[in-house]
Amino acid sequence: MKETVILMMTIAFCYSCTTENSKSSNNIQVSIGSAQNISIENNSLSKLNQDSIPPTKIVGDKSLSFKFNIDSSGSLLKTINVYSDNILIQKITANKYFESKEFEIIDWNFDGAKDITVLYNCGSGGCAYWIWNYSPTTNKFIFNKELSKVSGLEIDAANQFIVFHYRAGYSEERWDSLKYVNNKLQFVKGRYRERWNDSLGNSWVKNTYSKMINNLLVTNVDSSISK
Repeated sequence: MKETVILMMTIAFCYSCTTENSKSSNNIQVSIGSAQNISIENNSLSKLNQDSIPPTKIVGDKSLSFKFNIDSSGSLLKTINVYSDNILIQKITANKYFESKEFEIIDWNFDGAKDITVLYNCGSGGCAYWIWNYSPTTNKFIFNKELSKVSGLEIDAANQFIVFHYRAGYSEERWDSLKYVNNKLQFVKGRYRERWNDSLGNSWVKNTYSKMINNLLVTNVDSSISK
C-alpha cells in the first residue's frame, strides 16, 4: 500500500512538471510572435534592430525599407540599401563616420517626401547629420551637401524653416532660419545674441535681429541688463 501511494505521488509530480513546461514554452512562443508583429507594424520600434528601418511611407502610398551596412568598427556607415517590396532599388555608397546608430526618415526640404537622416554627432554646439533627399522624379536618394555635417542643424516643421543654430559657449549664440524656395535655401530671419559682464558686475544681453523684407535685410538691435 505504501509503495502504491509513493508511485501515485511520483506520477502526479511528473505530470505537473510536464504541464508547467508546456505552458512556459507556449508563453515564450506567443511573446516572440507578438514582438515580431509589433516591430513590422509600428515603425517607432525600428530601433529594436538599429541597423535597419522597416517599410515606411516616403511619399503618398510609396513605402520603402532601409538597411544600413556598417563596418566592423561600428563607426563607419559603408552603404545604405533601399528596398521596395523586398527588392533592392538603390545602393548608396556612403562611407560616412558617425557616433551612434540613430537612423531616421525626416522631410528636411518640406517637399512632402521623407529623407534619409543619419546622426553624425552631437556636442555643445548642437547636432550634425548626414542627409540624403528623396527625389520623386528619379525614385532615388541624393546626398545633400548643404545640410550634411552642419553643426547645430535644426528643423522647424511648423514654419518649414531649416535652422542653423550656432553656439560659442555662454557668450555667443546665433539662430539663422532659412526656407526652401524653388529647391534653394534662402535666408528668412536671424537672431544673434551676445552676453558679457561689465566692470560693475552687470550681466548684459545684446540681441541683433535680422529679417528679409522685400529682398532687403532689415536689422534691429536691443541691449539690456539681465541681472
